[in-house]
Amino acid sequence: MENRIVVITGAGQGLGLAFARRFAQAGAHVVIAELNPDTGRHAAESLRAEGFSAQFEPLDVRNPQQSAALVDRLAVQHGHIDVWVNNAGISRLAPAEQMPLSYWDDSIAVMLSGAFYCAQAVGRHMLARGAGVIVNIASVTGMAHHHDRAAYSVAKAGVIALTEALGIEWAGRGVRVVGVAPAVVLTEMVRATVAEGQGTLDVFERRTPMRRLGTPEEIAEAVFFLASDDASYITAETMRVDGGWIAYQLF
Repeated sequence: MENRIVVITGAGQGLGLAFARRFAQAGAHVVIAELNPDTGRHAAESLRAEGFSAQFEPLDVRNPQQSAALVDRLAVQHGHIDVWVNNAGISRLAPAEQMPLSYWDDSIAVMLSGAFYCAQAVGRHMLARGAGVIVNIASVTGMAHHHDRAAYSVAKAGVIALTEALGIEWAGRGVRVVGVAPAVVLTEMVRATVAEGQGTLDVFERRTPMRRLGTPEEIAEAVFFLASDDASYITAETMRVDGGWIAYQLF
């Protein structure tokens, strides 16, 4: 990853920041593409304080014009974009029959449409170069669904399908599209879920065959591997990094 340009959406905190740190540790220049300017700037500053190469760029993934403009700007600034990680996500939980339409619309807009807009914009750049990797962050919830999570589940299932669709369409043109589906990882989003009474750490741990939650660093290793040249024959595939969650059919 030495001197490669890696863009990660939603990287101001949580999993995205762990991804950014892992790529930076390998010598990449990371771009923190983040909606929240405070967390985005702080993330980039913290990485630079650790001696890494990083910059913050504002991005609302719901706006395709912003994604296209960011790709153009980075291509001029750096000459190329090697890896793009679609990580931006939100959690809107409610029973399906009571779910506000805004929960549904926001979930699809950020996690599914946003992933497509970004992939389309950077895909044009990568296809023109004949090289590049797009990593989509999905979820085991897109494979095995929970109550109160209809919007999140459907959005993440769409991300898995998007990974396959783009992966096969661009496979012969030098661009790989891959995905990672984590189970429950102790991030700010999960802490908020617990605080809202939508789950407990004990339940999550008992549901996982490894009897523990994953760490952001473990998910980052999977993302890094799939983006690396070591995974050069992998495309249109979503890797589960879930401690056995999906294979486990008991509780």
